[in-house]
Amino acid sequence: MNFDFKYFTFKKNDSLLKKNMNKKRTINNIIQNKNSFKKISIYSRKKFINDVMTKIKKLSLLILLIIIINIKATRIFSPHLKYLKNIKDVKVGLCAIGKKENLYVQEYVKHYKNIGYNHIFLYDNNDIGDEKLEDVLYNEVNSGFVTIINKRGIKNQQGISYKDCYEKNKKEYDWLSFFDMDEFLFIKHNKTVQEFLSDEKYKKCMTVKVNWLFYTDNDLVYYENKPLNERFTTYRLDYFPNIHIKSTVRGNLSRNYWSSLNNPHTSTVRYLTCNSLGQKIKFDTPFNPPNYDFAYIKHFSTKTIEEFCNKVRRGYVSRDFQLNKKNWAKRFNNFFLLNKKTKEKLDYIKSKFQIDLS
Repeated sequence: MNFDFKYFTFKKNDSLLKKNMNKKRTINNIIQNKNSFKKISIYSRKKFINDVMTKIKKLSLLILLIIIINIKATRIFSPHLKYLKNIKDVKVGLCAIGKKENLYVQEYVKHYKNIGYNHIFLYDNNDIGDEKLEDVLYNEVNSGFVTIINKRGIKNQQGISYKDCYEKNKKEYDWLSFFDMDEFLFIKHNKTVQEFLSDEKYKKCMTVKVNWLFYTDNDLVYYENKPLNERFTTYRLDYFPNIHIKSTVRGNLSRNYWSSLNNPHTSTVRYLTCNSLGQKIKFDTPFNPPNYDFAYIKHFSTKTIEEFCNKVRRGYVSRDFQLNKKNWAKRFNNFFLLNKKTKEKLDYIKSKFQIDLS
């Protein structure tokens, strides 16, 4: 058998060539694949970075939206945040209603002006034809510090007047107090009312309630033309009615009304209500265990027996109280729960009301 060496050599070389070419093609494919992978990798990285940045932006916007919603919600459910101001910018108003108070109202107005109140709204509930608050407050009215609202000759006006005062002035004033004309807020450490109400302990409070402290008649019988704070200096820490409070309410509350027209002590504010210590208490209660660490209300409820007799005849501004001997006797007995019973006082009552309490 003839063996064609050349043919074999060619075949062999051809086979090797094909192998080499295949290897070269494989290498080229690998190189191309690597280049493609690099291109793909670069593209993927850019896409990944872009995707991440887009997600970060969306997440940032979402977080910002949540923060805004949270702030809005917090302002609704914790509205104290919108009231945070510099002390000097805090505006405090005072609402009161009175009947036959001309002997005392000048001292009342002067006291509250001295401790920083910005304005006083006085509701004149005298009988038609009786004295007028303007008669003794001409200068205060002209200066713009006092506004007098006519409620003359109308019964049962205290709760109605308090509600009216709040609704008409809540947007202009940061706080509105509701104190009678025989009630003098005393703040310790010579603080102004702005400093007192801006204290850290009240920052979340929508109402601050301060206790009464009853002052006695100092064993005096007759009226003297001197300030109440000079005439009456003794008080009774053990007197049970000291548990009563009076209220100062933040302005611009949407849900605020007086729970009872006969209850001048507290409004129904369904927000956080605090005592003078800044502690949470029930929002609709007129009572709180007395504490006088920071502030209290000097309550000159009876004054002398002569003045108290005039008060009994005057009647209430908060309710229609039938004037008869039974009710008179009850009120005089209450007078002697606070003040000492003496023959001179009993004789005076007997001479004016023909009631013998001895």
